[in-house]
Amino acid sequence: MSLTKYTLDRIEDGYAVFLKYLEEEEQLIILQSAINKPVQVGDRVLIEEIDGFYQIEILKEETEQKKAEIQSLMDRLRKKNQ
Repeated sequence: MSLTKYTLDRIEDGYAVFLKYLEEEEQLIILQSAINKPVQVGDRVLIEEIDGFYQIEILKEETEQKKAEIQSLMDRLRKKNQ
C-alpha cells in the first residue's frame, strides 16, 4: 500500500474507520491496536501499511484548516437560525 490520504470518520468497537480523501466513498477499517499513534475523529492523515501495521502521519495543518471551516459553517448556521 502506498501513502494514501484519509480522514478519520469514527471509532467503533475498537476499530478506526477512515474515509479516503477526497471522495470519502472508500473506507479503510483498521484495528486500533494496529495503529502506531493516537488519532482523533476528524484528523486528516497519511497512511502506509508496513508488515500488517499502519504507519500514520497526522496532517496537522490540514486538520486544523478543516476544523476551522466546519466551525465557520456552524457559526453561520447558528446566526441564520436566530
